[in-house]
Amino acid sequence: MAELEDKDDKYSIKAAARCLKLMDYATTLARPVTIGDVCKELDTNSNMAFRMLNTLATAGYMSRDEVSGGYRISLKSLLLSRSALQSLEIRRITMPYLELLWNQFPKANANLGVRYEDAILLIDRIDTQSLPRTYFTPGKELPFYCSGIGKVLTAFRSNQEIDNLIAKTNFKAYTAYTVTDPKKIKEELEQVRQEGVGRDREEFVTNDNCSAAPIRDAHGHVIAAISLSALETNMSQDEIEAALPKVKETADRISSLIGYDHLA
Repeated sequence: MAELEDKDDKYSIKAAARCLKLMDYATTLARPVTIGDVCKELDTNSNMAFRMLNTLATAGYMSRDEVSGGYRISLKSLLLSRSALQSLEIRRITMPYLELLWNQFPKANANLGVRYEDAILLIDRIDTQSLPRTYFTPGKELPFYCSGIGKVLTAFRSNQEIDNLIAKTNFKAYTAYTVTDPKKIKEELEQVRQEGVGRDREEFVTNDNCSAAPIRDAHGHVIAAISLSALETNMSQDEIEAALPKVKETADRISSLIGYDHLA
């Protein structure tokens, strides 16, 4: 493996790799990235930090904030995100079935999510016809421990992977109902694994509830999850709970289409 890594590194363009690493870092910040940030994160000097930021800005992937003097990820980067989303085969297969589910529950949002490494990403949604609505952008990241889709996409990982994820997570209480105790989170993930469905009952957004189910590939691996979510002004907790069988039925139909045999 070491020989392979050395061989791969031989053909890498280090300057490009550092710029991409800078982009990765900038996406983790809720503010403009500064030259000082880059110096610290990439262990470089201010001249090189400026050159990297300026290169990305000139290419259009970052823009300089005139107020702070820092740099933000630009709208051009959305083109890359859109291209990545469009290339996901699971999205093409799932959306017609998600629309059929939504037609039965038009007061809810119908959601599709995937896992990328340790991140839970909401990649598509059919919005409720009712108001008010919760905010959504493609690629929105969800916490694994207090969102229905997050729980489903995490519960079926190995115990070691779950332990590692919990160990490095700084648990945040988003609402009064968010569970942040690692032991209780593991217990709930085990329940999700046993029942084959995930619930979020006001744990991520106050007065918002969600019911989710996994999509499996031909090998039985969980590769995505769908859910129905709604504010209580649109659907009650009992109504969201009652929708769970339909959510699971839809997820099972999609899994079957991909090649998963739940009877095998």
